[in-house]
Amino acid sequence: MNTKNYFKVAAILLAYPLAHFYVREIITFSHENATLKRIIFVLLFALWNELIIRGRGKAPHKITYIWYGIMTAVAATSVTGLNEEVSMLGLHLCAVYVALLSNGILLEGRTGSFIVSDLFNGFILKPFPGFGNIFVDIKSLFRSRKESSADTAKKKGGISAAIGFLVVILMIPVFIIAVLLLGEINKEFGSAVSGILNSIAGIFNIRWILENMGIAFFAIPACLYLYGMLSKCADSDGVRERRRCEALTRFRTVCRKVSPLVSVFVTGCFVLLYLSFFVFEARYLFSAFAGRLPVEFTAAEYARRGFFELTGIMFINMLIFLAISYFENREAIGRKLSGFMIISLMAESIVFSVISFSKLALYYSRFGYTPKRLLAIWGTLIFAAGAILVIVSRIRRKDLSRGWIYFTVFSFALMNILSSILSLTIGGIYE
Repeated sequence: MNTKNYFKVAAILLAYPLAHFYVREIITFSHENATLKRIIFVLLFALWNELIIRGRGKAPHKITYIWYGIMTAVAATSVTGLNEEVSMLGLHLCAVYVALLSNGILLEGRTGSFIVSDLFNGFILKPFPGFGNIFVDIKSLFRSRKESSADTAKKKGGISAAIGFLVVILMIPVFIIAVLLLGEINKEFGSAVSGILNSIAGIFNIRWILENMGIAFFAIPACLYLYGMLSKCADSDGVRERRRCEALTRFRTVCRKVSPLVSVFVTGCFVLLYLSFFVFEARYLFSAFAGRLPVEFTAAEYARRGFFELTGIMFINMLIFLAISYFENREAIGRKLSGFMIISLMAESIVFSVISFSKLALYYSRFGYTPKRLLAIWGTLIFAAGAILVIVSRIRRKDLSRGWIYFTVFSFALMNILSSILSLTIGGIYE
């Protein structure tokens, strides 16, 4: 057996135990030693990905190890960090992205503006067609060019037996459901079944068996999904992804039919709207910079009033930019004026983010640290960074979405670490 096959065997042997661990401890948000379990899972996932890739005779890209580190940091701070649910979502997104990145099959060849399409590829297009890959890999281990037909038939029989065993396991919960349904139809039958189960319960812990049987059952599709995702990514040479990128680029070019003058009109309406809002609300909006509050507000009321609305406005501005960049004709008259209006809109977004940050800073200075307040600060920084990078990209005429994605990921990991340090040193109010 060559070295590749050793890696492949190790990956196959690790598949179901890791999926079982994932179903039992990760997606159920188990809180007993949750941090340690999540760190162990990330390390095992990284090892599993390495085994599958090397089982194909390849080696992961070096940048993959940085992403392993980010995943480990987020897992280690998922309980004491910014927000447990957001951290777990981030871990899943990173896991899928690592599968793509480590095999060099991102649509643009690297992190870029097609990140949503990349994630769709990793979450849907790779795992589901690869559901049976673990059986294909098992079969390949028994394959040899010098096999006799008798040996081949014997090995095929072994694979058939393995699949038959899997079918039996899958049918156990279906059989139990059928028994319960029959018991509902005929009460005497149901009583007889209950008597048998009660007798068995005196010998075995039925509740424990049923709970673990459920976990064992759901671990099967989880195993097939996860192995399918990693193995499909490892099998890919990136050709299909490059073709999809070319198709998406052509489609985006075809969509660019809107006149820049229309963009100017739309963007101008929002720019003027925000300018008039600043005039009317200037005293209220900017009072936090001087450390003063409007007479009618307490610090808590002032900080909360308008924060989420301001965040919504920044989100809308980013959507406007994305819509214009996707649909605007870049060769028509008015392109420079449209760029100026986009820069103006993003400048106003920066002002909104500064106002939001001043509110949070005032609230933080008065009432101290909580994970939610730090999460809000991080969100504000993300929108501000996005607006700044849009301005720079318009001036330099260069796509900087890669920089924003990396800033988002790294800053989230760092903010989680900071939140954990604050939680462990000064504590926090989780309200």
